[in-house]
Amino acid sequence: MNPKVELLAEQLAFCREQTVKTASGVPESSRLVQLRPGKGHPLWLLGHLANTGNVLVIQWTLNAEPITTKEFRKKFAPDFGGGDPVTANATDYPTWDEVIATYGKVFDAVVEGVKKLTDADLPKPLPGRIPDPLRQHFSSIGTTLNIMVLHDSYHRGQIGLLAALDR
Repeated sequence: MNPKVELLAEQLAFCREQTVKTASGVPESSRLVQLRPGKGHPLWLLGHLANTGNVLVIQWTLNAEPITTKEFRKKFAPDFGGGDPVTANATDYPTWDEVIATYGKVFDAVVEGVKKLTDADLPKPLPGRIPDPLRQHFSSIGTTLNIMVLHDSYHRGQIGLLAALDR
């Protein structure tokens, strides 16, 4: 038995379910709402969550091949991670439905990959090609997976808030 891994997999599956539910409630008119120019809007935040799941978990934690394209990763990475500037121009992004589908595909792979871990894996360092300056922050597999649960929840709240502000 691996109760810690099972709990993390359940939490990540819950994040997936709740984030998709939150996204499904965002009216089309709210998908590009920003608090200020250059700040994340619901479409970017959802793509960012897919991108982060892909990079931090699929690539760095599970040491697997990326699910998203380089273009997708650049579009939805934060500026400090070499991403493109956030714009409110819909033509700069894949469609809402494409981003939701990508998020779902990534998080399905995240949950399935995490289920293959053992509790003994959790204190180990990330096996993937993580930049050295980030190794201290993402110090272990367990820490990284916990950060992912918090990260998804944080941005899910932003998505819901931005959608509510536009009503």
